Amino acid sequence: MGRYKGPAMDCDIELEIGAGSARGEYTVHVVRAPAGGHASGVFTLDVDAIIERLPQLEATVLASAVAARRTLPVAEVAVRDVGRQLFQSLFTREVYGTYRASLGAAQHAGQQLRVVLRLAAPELATMPWETLFDPETETYLCQTEPLLRHVPAPDYHQNPLDVAPPLRILGIVASPRDLPALDVQAEKDHLGRALAGPVDEGRVELVWTRSGTWDDIQSTLLSGPWHVVHFVGHGDYDSRTDEGRIALVGQDGRAAMVRAVRLMALLSVAAPRPRLVVLNSCSSGEMGQSDLFSGTASSLVRSGIGAVAAMQFAISDYAAIAFAHGFYAAIANGRTVDEAARIGRISVMASPDGTLEWVTPALYVRGGSTQLFTLNGTPRAAASAEGTTPVRTVPARPTPTDQTATPAGTLTGQPAFAPGQDVPHQQARPAREADQPVPAQDAAEARKRAQLRALYVQASAELRARRFEPALELLEDLLTLEPDYRDAAALRDNARKRLELTMAYRAALEAEEAGDWLAAADGFAQVEDDPAFPDAAQRKRDCERRQRVSDLQGELRYHSSLGAWEAVVDVAQELAGVDPKAADPDGLATAARAELRKTEDSEGAAPAPEEEERGSFTAIDLPPRKPRPSAPTDPAAGTRPTTQPTQAKAPAGVPPSGVKGVKEAVRKEPPQLAASPLAWAGAVLAAAGAVGAGFAVFFIWFDTYFWQDVGGDIVLRIIYGVVTAFGYLLLVIAGLPDNTGQGRLAMAGLVLSQGVFGLAGLNYTVEAATVYGSFAVAAFGLWAGLLAMKYPAQQTLAWLLLLPTVLQPIIWIQGKGVFMESWYMTQALPLLLHLVLLCGVGIAFFVNARRLRPAVGAGTAP
Repeated sequence: MGRYKGPAMDCDIELEIGAGSARGEYTVHVVRAPAGGHASGVFTLDVDAIIERLPQLEATVLASAVAARRTLPVAEVAVRDVGRQLFQSLFTREVYGTYRASLGAAQHAGQQLRVVLRLAAPELATMPWETLFDPETETYLCQTEPLLRHVPAPDYHQNPLDVAPPLRILGIVASPRDLPALDVQAEKDHLGRALAGPVDEGRVELVWTRSGTWDDIQSTLLSGPWHVVHFVGHGDYDSRTDEGRIALVGQDGRAAMVRAVRLMALLSVAAPRPRLVVLNSCSSGEMGQSDLFSGTASSLVRSGIGAVAAMQFAISDYAAIAFAHGFYAAIANGRTVDEAARIGRISVMASPDGTLEWVTPALYVRGGSTQLFTLNGTPRAAASAEGTTPVRTVPARPTPTDQTATPAGTLTGQPAFAPGQDVPHQQARPAREADQPVPAQDAAEARKRAQLRALYVQASAELRARRFEPALELLEDLLTLEPDYRDAAALRDNARKRLELTMAYRAALEAEEAGDWLAAADGFAQVEDDPAFPDAAQRKRDCERRQRVSDLQGELRYHSSLGAWEAVVDVAQELAGVDPKAADPDGLATAARAELRKTEDSEGAAPAPEEEERGSFTAIDLPPRKPRPSAPTDPAAGTRPTTQPTQAKAPAGVPPSGVKGVKEAVRKEPPQLAASPLAWAGAVLAAAGAVGAGFAVFFIWFDTYFWQDVGGDIVLRIIYGVVTAFGYLLLVIAGLPDNTGQGRLAMAGLVLSQGVFGLAGLNYTVEAATVYGSFAVAAFGLWAGLLAMKYPAQQTLAWLLLLPTVLQPIIWIQGKGVFMESWYMTQALPLLLHLVLLCGVGIAFFVNARRLRPAVGAGTAP
């Protein structure tokens, strides 16, 4: 590949960007720079995410053409964010240092730095590099120095093309009938107005093809020479072939998509081959990613075109005219193509204030020179308007077949010219229009159309991004200016509906977070049928289930407060079907089953009659109560009729809910814990931990007279060996872990080992019996805790039993992780932590005992 030549050759910083080893990873290398060096780096860039934001960027840039829009400062944030992301990714630490040094070197030499991007990865051609934003200087690079994209390809045009003025430009407008319609005559007038000055000076000659069909373009190319091709129409990018395409007009009037390789073959019939191609995305077409020419531009450059200027976004009429005027005027005056692009951008920046459309043109170059043409000789005077007055006719609208028969280069309503005959620009419009300015009302109408379209495309972008509030605001503004503008009313109604659904969904999420299950379920029900909220239906079901659980738990507590143990068990069974983890709130269901068992034991096991098991499966059967009168006394019988509880047959698969069914459930339940011993045990353990922690703090930090060395350690020995052991003994009396032989043996071993641990000798030096005793406490505590774990209702109590016992050996660990030789001074910090833990466990036992006491008391109430 050749290097760039020209007046700014020594002030170019060339950055070569290629694909890395992984997807989304790229490498950047400084090929040359005024500051010297070959810095390089690796960066990651989410190309797909930026491509998804291109419609929003296009809407923002196009909307900036409307003056005094109050949303413009906010809208520019999107362009600046993308530009900052591209800049920070590309200019890594070393590369950025070279860039800043090169800026200084160029300024010292009195020249302007030019940034050249060599795009070795094809997908990078679609990136809006013209938005590069330096956060340090808070400037866009395109506004301070020329920026061009170099496409890797062999250089077949080593020297500029010698051109005797005028510079011949072939204009093509392609408007297929199955794509958004273009105002062909308006597009021609826009470019003609931009080139009016150079044309009148004889520097430029503009000729239009009669139509956008392949045959008409080929016929006109053969009548060359043509130096520049200016195309106005539609284009897209084929991701399957990584190649751009443009839409010509087929024989049936529909779009004929032409890949860049085929377009290059078509352009090659001209002699010489055009050096410059301009691809213009017209402002009257639909906005969208499909109107990008970036892929086509890079493909054309790779195929042999010297330079391509492409509009990467839709562009307003004003900006298109301003860019063409500055760009072609610079080319006609012998400037390089990159300087011409910069001058065109400056022309766009002239008005309105704050426009961002200067980022729309993107320049792609091939080979080693940006000087495409050398203009030799004096421009010939253009033909006067009086000498080129055409005969205007008003023919019927031609069909594709009729258009084919019309000679190339002829506009509708103008005389035909033979193939090969040049068509002067003055004959592309009436003579009286050549010298007359555009009426003021036409300019005002064009500005209004640009304003309406800018509002429309920005609103469409906001809708696509699901930002319905700004979209609704923009559509309201649009309909205020033009009530019947396209489908804006339908879009507004859709935006309003989408906004209502979105707000309902957000309110439902807030209600779900707050635990208001009914409100959350109602909110999710409003949006569950909308595909935009795929999780609404599942969230609704979850909220309904949680509300059902809350209702049943409230009913269960109500029955428990009344001592209706049969109803408590029945509701617990229903809760288990909805949420098994919520079937025993606060142990109320367990307490109810225990009360039923006591009632059964007290009344004895009376033989039941041999009959089919029946049950209400809505309430536990109780022994028959005394009959209550349900009707007046029957005089004949002398007795009152009584009513017996009606028992429905239990359905298949559901056990009967009578006493026999309760027996089977009770066998799997743990024995009822005694609340009072459990509360006393918690109080004793909490007191032991609190008092012991206080003495430990005193011994560590405040015992200046070394009282622990002269008998003060007896306090800790009593706390561990007597008080704590007594607390564990009370747990045995309360019923922990259960009433089995294994449970009693484990707790007995725990009490004895705790006494040995404390009384054997927490002295100045550690006794072996104390060490062994601490590990024995851990072993027996682990055994007892695992036995308690078997019962789901005792999970919390099991953990409370495990923690202080299993962690008791930590008191021997000192700072270096080995057994310590003494337990006092700063080495006693683990001992202090264990005493604090013991205090907390005691408090937790006491709280759980208080929770059990109301349920037991309610069961014994008359």
